[in-house]
Amino acid sequence: MYKIEVSNLLEEFEEKFKRLKLSEKEKWVLYLYFPSHLLFLDIETEGLSKEKNDITLIGIYKDNKYYPFIKNFNLEKAIKFLASTPIWITFGGENFDIPFIKKTFPYLKTPLVHIDLFFLTKEVGLKGGLKKIEKMLGIIRKTEGLNGYDAVKLWRKWVEERDKNSLRKLILYNKEDVVNIKKIMDYVITNLLNKEGRRYEEVFLEFL
Repeated sequence: MYKIEVSNLLEEFEEKFKRLKLSEKEKWVLYLYFPSHLLFLDIETEGLSKEKNDITLIGIYKDNKYYPFIKNFNLEKAIKFLASTPIWITFGGENFDIPFIKKTFPYLKTPLVHIDLFFLTKEVGLKGGLKKIEKMLGIIRKTEGLNGYDAVKLWRKWVEERDKNSLRKLILYNKEDVVNIKKIMDYVITNLLNKEGRRYEEVFLEFL
């Protein structure tokens, strides 16, 4: 029953989305109108090569809740969220998160809509990686100073030594990544609306 309901929901959304004919630069408008149809996504991996390295952790932030999915524990359970949510929001996911997801779950359809915040930030004058933009906006982390390579080392320490503190720190690092993507998205959306967005409101009368 759940699968049928999800399938019907996605088909209905896809039909309406196609009717809107939004360009890549206009897809951000969906964030305003369909909060229950979207999730924020960030992954950690064993390294940078999708051919040689595996995903170690998938972090999903949906409806203001964080869900970690960990390799050799519950990674497959991420599929339920990914398959039932038509809008994914990432930072740099076009070249990193999405290719890794495709490799890990080849039978999983890619999202109907992918909003890569890396490109959107440039539209409002924010340039650089996630950590740099966080500092520009005054976002503070508990895992300040850690980076992607540190995340790789934390995973190795967990695997090789079963060091629980390393795994906890990795999960917290990922949580701050994905939660901060939402914070930055909110900032970007506010500025885009001030810049040009209000003209899109009439488009969504089609969804009523």
